[in-house]
Amino acid sequence: MDVRQLRYFVEIVDAKSFTKAADKVRVAQPALGLQIKKLEDELGVSLLRRHSRGVEPTEAGGVLLKHANAILKQVEQARQEVTDLSGPPRGDIVLGITPTASALLAVRLVKACRETCPLVSLNIVEGLSEEIMRRLGDNSIDMGFTYNPSAVSGIAAEPLLVEDLYLVGPADAAPLSESVRFAEVCRKSLILPSRGFGMREWVEETARDCRLKVDIAFEIDSVSTMRELVEGGLGWTVLPFASVAPSVAAGRLVAAPIARPRMSRTLSFAYASSHSENNASRAVREAIDRVIDESIRDSGGHLRKP
Repeated sequence: MDVRQLRYFVEIVDAKSFTKAADKVRVAQPALGLQIKKLEDELGVSLLRRHSRGVEPTEAGGVLLKHANAILKQVEQARQEVTDLSGPPRGDIVLGITPTASALLAVRLVKACRETCPLVSLNIVEGLSEEIMRRLGDNSIDMGFTYNPSAVSGIAAEPLLVEDLYLVGPADAAPLSESVRFAEVCRKSLILPSRGFGMREWVEETARDCRLKVDIAFEIDSVSTMRELVEGGLGWTVLPFASVAPSVAAGRLVAAPIARPRMSRTLSFAYASSHSENNASRAVREAIDRVIDESIRDSGGHLRKP
């Protein structure tokens, strides 16, 4: 087993195709297949399964994928740490971020990194909290933001900020007061993520504590689609203000903070399970801390320190 074989294996899994992976690593497809066959022969197991939708790892392949990502990351970190001994921070950082956190932080963060560490290539990958944690666990991203750090065990997460949750409705709805009671939220026809996602769990847990029932009209695991459905008058939702601020300002949505009880959630930050600190990761983290402080300061009160 060598690093080249592991890299080929990871590329095939990511691309879900031998052909696409061969194009990316610039190796003939038969040669790529031969390297994977050698790897399977050495380990004595089948690593990949072909089906109508492409290629996916077997159970053994899934185990190897986690270790392969960690090994390749350590190789890159070793190279980067040696390079870091001279000159400014440089290298590649893959950052996972949720759609709502992206609406709040992404533009500011990209600008901050460009100003303070221009030689660091910041690759931002968007996904729901649970997906971010899974990718931190298998080392396919370097660091990430999450609202559900408990989704994967064994990864420590640091709380960064607390944001209030808002009831969000269509623009033609009756005007909302400055804040709404949670009981009023339960009377709305809601569009929420499916069970297992943090937002849905918080709403239902609060309803149970208040001895209320929630009316779920649609289950949608996409923040942008939830927002579009609400704009279309198909229901209401619960989101942090940052994710709907442009639509509220444009008059397409109405929103009010939820009170009695006040609903909020905590944005946390975590590193990949095999993370090893270097100049690039330190520089990006410093930029994140500055952006968080600025966002809280400029939020008008709907964001606060944990």
